[in-house]
Amino acid sequence: MHSKHASGSVAFAIVAGLLSGCSTLPATGPSTEQIDPPSVSNDAIRDYVLVDMNQQVVDIVSQYRAAPFSKRFAAARPAPGQIVGVGDVLAIQLFEAGQGGLFSSDIGARVQFTQRVDSDGSVTVPYAGRIMAAGSGTQAVERRIVAALEGRAIQPQALVQVTETVSRSFVVNGEVNSPGRFPVTAAGDRVLDAIAIAGGSKQEAFQTRVTLVRGSSQASAIMKTLIDSPADNVFVQPSDRIFVTKDPEQFLAFGAVPQPGPIPFDLERISLLEAVGKAGGLIDQRSDPGALFVFRYEPASAVRAIRPDYNGRFGERVPVVYRVNLRDPAAYFYAKAFVVRDRDVLYVANAKLSELQKFLQILASARNIAQTAQTVQRLQQQ
Repeated sequence: MHSKHASGSVAFAIVAGLLSGCSTLPATGPSTEQIDPPSVSNDAIRDYVLVDMNQQVVDIVSQYRAAPFSKRFAAARPAPGQIVGVGDVLAIQLFEAGQGGLFSSDIGARVQFTQRVDSDGSVTVPYAGRIMAAGSGTQAVERRIVAALEGRAIQPQALVQVTETVSRSFVVNGEVNSPGRFPVTAAGDRVLDAIAIAGGSKQEAFQTRVTLVRGSSQASAIMKTLIDSPADNVFVQPSDRIFVTKDPEQFLAFGAVPQPGPIPFDLERISLLEAVGKAGGLIDQRSDPGALFVFRYEPASAVRAIRPDYNGRFGERVPVVYRVNLRDPAAYFYAKAFVVRDRDVLYVANAKLSELQKFLQILASARNIAQTAQTVQRLQQQ
């Protein structure tokens, strides 16, 4: 009798232990109720803004693009003309009006030479001495040379050209065909122009990330963004550094999908429906078709257009969760029009039935353990 009571107690303890975990059933991600708690009002403070997707929302979002370069690096076209800087190489030609002067030779009354601008900003010119050049245009340098030669040369003239520039140049490195340092042209060069000057990218535009470093500021964008948004194709400034890397656009899928994890676009443009397809679709036995979510950051202006009651608590970059109900046939149309962006997060919540199935599996395991305990008890009584 004591043995029977003990084995029953063991079985009960095991069942109780298993059932005690039912309130925290294992799951592959948050449930719908965790993302949108029914007890929380729309005015409550959350860590994100929840938006139910519809055609109006898709139309508004499609008008807004990320602005990685235009706000941070907006600058006018560089000033025309060549400004001499430290380290630049100057081609200097000196002329006189007649023979018998300082620069007379068998080829005429002229002399030609090159000079690199020293660290103090000056160059050395024969018979003129040290001439300050850095920070001035070539014409100003010419006038200074002529003034220094007055009274020594016969009606001197000077011609100065920058043949190699360091101070007014930019650098392009990485996945380009001809990396190096290039001068800023008088016409002005934009970021895509600079990449073309460096031989162009080795990868497709949607697989190429462009990082622009200007002083202490840095930002990056997929090259396709610069093509689609001319405002972000900003003018290159002297001393800019441009790094081109292979970094394909991708989104992260997890939850009740067959293929969770980072998934590359492999296309220039991908819709939400296509993204779901790339993740393998929805798992019939586990997924909740009414709880498809997209996590991303949106500009505050877009969120205000969608939610006029938004109070601006997140600043200019707002964490937004879009909820899509695929049980609604109309959802397939606007989900097809909703464009997935680089680094978006796609999540499919588990269905309530899936949670019930996990609970029943635990009950079945507990019942089997209890049956095993009863079998052991019968064997002991024989």
